[in-house]
Amino acid sequence: MDFKKNEKGLTLIEVLVSIVILSMVLLTTMSFFPQMGLVNKQNQDKTQAINIAKEVLINWQESSDVKWFLVKSDRVTGFTSTDPKVTYNAFTYDSNYYYFDATKDIYNVKIKIKKSPETSSRLSSVNYILVQMLNKKNNNVVSETFGYVKR
Repeated sequence: MDFKKNEKGLTLIEVLVSIVILSMVLLTTMSFFPQMGLVNKQNQDKTQAINIAKEVLINWQESSDVKWFLVKSDRVTGFTSTDPKVTYNAFTYDSNYYYFDATKDIYNVKIKIKKSPETSSRLSSVNYILVQMLNKKNNNVVSETFGYVKR
């Protein structure tokens, strides 16, 4: 009966239970790391797309070829650019907008420019421009930005 009162060590069952509990806690926390990596990759891709969209927008806003095209567009059936910063693959239009398809790095780029200038008195010589960055794999919009092209 004296040996039952002397409990100074751990039994094998207590050690095994503590290992199982610790393993469950570690496995639960380790499952978060791949998910965090995926979210970080998506954020990195989105940030890159935002920066490229802004770069494309600025290049198109500053291009003298685009400004010339918007002024002469009623007499021109197509758009050709000599500006190396303004590149595109296809050009279409409807009654309201000009549409340009381009590629930049790993993205398809859709550029839409409103045909008629803004009607407010302060913005009478600017045309609305929308730049969309699309994923080449599934053609989903990753980022978009807009601005105005001054004639």
